[in-house]
Amino acid sequence: MVAAIRTSPLYPFERRLMLGLMWYFLREGLRVEGLENVPRGGCIVAGNHIATCDPPLIGALVRRHDVHYMAKAEAFRNRKTAWLFAGYNAFPVARHTADRLAIRRSLAVLAQGRVLIMMPEGTRSPDASLQRAEPGIGLLARRSGAPIVPVGIWGSENALPKGATMPRRAEVHVRFGAPVRLPDASMSNQEGADWIMERIADLLPERYRGIYGREDAAVTAAAP
Repeated sequence: MVAAIRTSPLYPFERRLMLGLMWYFLREGLRVEGLENVPRGGCIVAGNHIATCDPPLIGALVRRHDVHYMAKAEAFRNRKTAWLFAGYNAFPVARHTADRLAIRRSLAVLAQGRVLIMMPEGTRSPDASLQRAEPGIGLLARRSGAPIVPVGIWGSENALPKGATMPRRAEVHVRFGAPVRLPDASMSNQEGADWIMERIADLLPERYRGIYGREDAAVTAAAP
């Protein structure tokens, strides 16, 4: 059983802190489009992942406090960081596995009309281009029936490159697309995940689309 989903009392403060930090470091370099596309009620907000700051930044931009995040389980093993992640409404997921507890918690978040932030690739891209999605988002989309808001983010790999602890001045774009639903309930979890990634790719400049670019679409569709 999953306990009732609640908003951490620290989340409003941590959200404001994240926005303040990003606006301070990015200043006029932060470009946000389509924020009005986030609907009321339960939804999955799914973006590409090229920098550590992507999930908290995308979620902080959503003007709601009932926003919850999947975060790698390793982040919760350190007491010094676990409270920070928990305060940001994050919960652990064992990456690259069928983590049943994380799946149940995600479905509960959506069933209670809340927002679930996911990065379908499961980890940061090593070259800022889209990598093959994990099937988990396809499973959650199928089981929940929730709308999915695709998000394309680019430039953040320059704002917080791997190894950096503080953001740097850079131009960062965050583009929220229109909400979508899987077009076919018979899709496999991987097919659903790939379809969602294609919607994310549509929001990105060509050089960020990776294996979901037009030239590679047939290869991705044919892959197991």
